[in-house]
Amino acid sequence: MRRQSVQTNEVRRAWGLLPAFLSLDAPRVDLVELGASAGLLLALDHYDYRYRAGNWGAGAGTLVLDGDDRGGPPAEMLGRSLDVGRRIGLDLDPVGLGDEGARLLEAFVWPDQSERIERLRRAIAVARTCDIDLRRGDYVELLPAVLADRRDDALTIVFHSVSTTYLDDDRYAALVAVLRRAADDGPLVWVSFEGPRHDPDYGGVALEVTRWPGGETTQLARVDFHAAWLDWGETRQDRS
Repeated sequence: MRRQSVQTNEVRRAWGLLPAFLSLDAPRVDLVELGASAGLLLALDHYDYRYRAGNWGAGAGTLVLDGDDRGGPPAEMLGRSLDVGRRIGLDLDPVGLGDEGARLLEAFVWPDQSERIERLRRAIAVARTCDIDLRRGDYVELLPAVLADRRDDALTIVFHSVSTTYLDDDRYAALVAVLRRAADDGPLVWVSFEGPRHDPDYGGVALEVTRWPGGETTQLARVDFHAAWLDWGETRQDRS
């Protein structure tokens, strides 16, 4: 505890996040996660998923994620592929996926949550096979350089899950400004899995996708904080 602050990495959130990535229907994507912890969500394309409308994944069965999805995602979306190139995680205090890091992540899960611990162990085993680039630092400060290095042959997706809730309003506004400035230089997607700011009664998180050029935001679903359930329903707004 003296060496490492508390870091959790709830991999089940990948079940809630995946529909946002599939909704883009992009040939190839580069992922940048804000508040990545150990980067387990950056390996989301290597897990298997179960939804009412169908399954998604390689079918390896090493880690199968599911939940109570209500009304979506649609079967058409689950028929799309996800080709991930870069996997970059930004975090103030990232956790490596070696033996010590794995023990730390497990220690930060409540001991009576045996299912969650087993899911974590399986996710670590899978993520260790991926090339995940974890970078230490304040993600608002690191992000401009990362976005300046975008590739033309992949759509860059910046995403976060229950991370920006810890930013004060000024710092959050600075993050939004970074994204908007970067969007002036080329296509960019922002996927947010967060409770709406200043709305404590929302009851979960909003799964939102903002895509530039254009700056239109689509809220795809309301999701449980740990992705135990998902209420599908698309609404649109302009964030440009």
